[in-house]
Amino acid sequence: MILNSFLIIPLFTHLLNPKEVSIYLIALQLLNLICTCSFDWISKATLRFYEKYNLQNKLEVFLSTVFWVSVCVYVLILGGYILFKNILLTKFAVSNLVFVLTLVLVIPCGIRQFIYQILRLKNLYWLYTISIIVYQFIFIVIFLGIVKLLPNAAAIVISMTCAIVLIDVYMLSAIHEKYKISFFIDKNIVYEILKYALPLILTNVCYWSVFHSSKLIFQFFNEYLNTSVFGIAWSLASNTITPLAGLFMFVNFPIIIKNFERKKFIKPYSTNVIQLYLYILFPVICGFCFFSKEITSVVLPQNYESVALLFPFFIITVFLHELMKLINIKYHLNNKIYIEMFLGAVVVFVAFFLNIYMISKYSVLGAAIVILLTETCLISINLFTKFKDTDYVNVRKIIKSFALLFFISIVCYLGIDIVFSLESAPVNLLKLIIFFFTNYGLLYVFRKSILT
Repeated sequence: MILNSFLIIPLFTHLLNPKEVSIYLIALQLLNLICTCSFDWISKATLRFYEKYNLQNKLEVFLSTVFWVSVCVYVLILGGYILFKNILLTKFAVSNLVFVLTLVLVIPCGIRQFIYQILRLKNLYWLYTISIIVYQFIFIVIFLGIVKLLPNAAAIVISMTCAIVLIDVYMLSAIHEKYKISFFIDKNIVYEILKYALPLILTNVCYWSVFHSSKLIFQFFNEYLNTSVFGIAWSLASNTITPLAGLFMFVNFPIIIKNFERKKFIKPYSTNVIQLYLYILFPVICGFCFFSKEITSVVLPQNYESVALLFPFFIITVFLHELMKLINIKYHLNNKIYIEMFLGAVVVFVAFFLNIYMISKYSVLGAAIVILLTETCLISINLFTKFKDTDYVNVRKIIKSFALLFFISIVCYLGIDIVFSLESAPVNLLKLIIFFFTNYGLLYVFRKSILT
């Protein structure tokens, strides 16, 4: 997925003009927001309570209730489309065709999210990986086949829809699960799901507004190139880190939930997971930050050269955000998502006004600075928020691991920069490769100090 992203995103920037790219990015974030407010929280609630109702032999009742909740939510989405359609079409340059296609895309995306939770529960991680790789391939093939027949942004959304539907059908046939859906809805289950999920929705909307509201501001004022630069920088950063970082949450969340429900001590396991996350991903973050200019100059057109300036801000932000998801599992364990929601809402409220000021003064760079500051503040607050009844992570061990990794990465970079003083594309590529080999080599040597 990482390599494909560095092929697909540059392809869009070469084939589409900045306005068309901006429309695609806005449509993508509308999809993100709709899914955040609908099927994402339903799938997470399914994962959170699956083991509980499985132990109570009430799994079919639970899944039937989840299904009908999903149907009701999609009806609400259609109502929201009727209410907000004109604002979106007139203020953000999104065509009615693209918006309708985005609403259609919500359904296969929601099904995919639900399937992913089943894969997590059944440890079918190979199927998850294959689905992502095959999806990227199908998506680009369909897009190249229809891009000359349809408006460009619409062609992208249609390609995404077709690819996701095909992958959904494949995964459903591969997992061999048959759940009987009845017309019975358990009100107690609905109440438990909503109690868990409503704070989660508000929390994720807060995070979404931090990461993506800047694009809406640029688009509102017809600054299409800024929307595109900001969105492309964010997409490259997210697609570089999330496939690797997301696996930690994908694999470990159901394990931690299961152990917690079975009254097992989870602190050593949770701490080691976070240390391993840092161990694997920190060199990647440093490498892409140190060589962002060289990387973006190779893959993007010249009018996107400012992406190199934003890329380090965003890749660090995504890294911290995925790390925060691991840290914030403690809220899910205690069904106290409202605490995360409250902390996020306060920080985001301040960040909103700071963002407006920084955009007016420093444009896209100002927005990038605010995003990184906000995420740093959020993870710091959440890291030191504790519960008496849940001893979740050893903060000192995490800080120690982080400090050692930072020191090793800086030493590697400075050493390579001194040895290779020449500046050229082949030399810069060689420096990046040597940086990764040297960094991971030293990490292997000092792995015991870092991971214990």
